[in-house]
This record gives sequence, C-alpha cells and structure tokens, in this order.
Amino acid sequence: MAAGYMFTILACLFLVLKVDGLETVNGKVKVTIQTTSGCGDTVRFIRDDLAPTYELYKDFMEVDFVPWGRATRNEDGVLSCQFGENDCWANRLHRCALNLLKGNQDAQVHYMTCEYTTPFPSYLQGSYLCAHAVGLSLVDVDYCVANPGDELDLAAEVKGNELTQALNFIPSVVFNDHIDPVLHNQALQRFLNLICLALANDPQTGVRDCAV
Repeated sequence: MAAGYMFTILACLFLVLKVDGLETVNGKVKVTIQTTSGCGDTVRFIRDDLAPTYELYKDFMEVDFVPWGRATRNEDGVLSCQFGENDCWANRLHRCALNLLKGNQDAQVHYMTCEYTTPFPSYLQGSYLCAHAVGLSLVDVDYCVANPGDELDLAAEVKGNELTQALNFIPSVVFNDHIDPVLHNQALQRFLNLICLALANDPQTGVRDCAV
C-alpha cells in the first residue's frame, strides 16, 4: 500500500515537472502545428483543442501552421499525400491562404478552423469557401494554388519532414520552437490545461485558476 502511494506521488510530481517545462517567452507561448487536410486527428485537435483555447488566450499565443503531413515526392518531384490528391490540393490551398493572411493571426486561426469544420470545404468539396469567408481575394488564392513548387512548398516540406521524423504523428504540436515528444503527447490530451498553466506561471499574463 505504501509503495503504491509513493508511486502515485512520484507520478504526480513527474506530471507537474513536465507541465512546468512549458513556459512563456516574452509573455507568450508559441505553438507550431503540423496539419494535413484529410486527417481526423487534426480535425479533432483544431476543433476541440486549438479553437477554444485560442478564443480564451489568443493575446498570449503565437500560432504557426505547417500544412504538410506525410507528403512525399517521387523522382519527378510530384507530391503524394497520405489521404490522396484531395489532401495534396487542400494542403496547398492552406499554405497559400495562410501566406496571404500573414500578419493576421486571428484570420489565420479562423481560416484553419473553418477548413477543419464540417463540410471541410477544401478537402471534401475542392472549394475556396473558407478563403472567401476570411476576406481573401479568390483571384490571388487561385493563382497561388495553381502554381505550386515554390518557396511555400519548400518551407513546409522541410519543416513538416523534420516534425514527422521527430514525432511521427499528425497533428504534430511543438511549443516555442522546441521539439519535445512528451509535451507533444500532452498537448494532444490536455492542450488547454498546458497553455493555461504556462500562462499562470508568468505573473505578467494575469491568468489564474487553471484546472488540473
């Protein structure tokens, strides 16, 4: 009985230490999320974790998306995506839209939330509905989508491959540009709590009363 009690204490201490490992940088937490449009786990994370957490703490969050997933290139440079051609097309659209929305984090998060919410406009419908909803010029969006193989693709490929090799899961979640498999796994289970505790540990944020 005593041994079991001691194990419980040690487990709790381990959890606290790992949660305390996530800290603010200049009063904010940077979150990098690798996505792929056909992935149910990505849908759940953005819908159930990112969107509500962002609404609460967006003033203290810096969010960066990497729409790539498990895409690979053949010898001719043609992309092959985990969930087929629709996945490749939608991921390209996401890269284009996010780039056109650069500097407007609220719009970027709202755009991605739209894409990962029923009816999943880009992936299932091949639609620019979400791009239109956030006020983008569809002429600019369409031109970008029709001209792949640029720096947007290269940057996403390099970062996406790095995250996939390290974490082997989509969505990949990284805090403050530091790849940590433990924090990645915790983010998939208790993202809101992780963000809240990190902010609560920084007195300048004024965040309190985090659930444990």
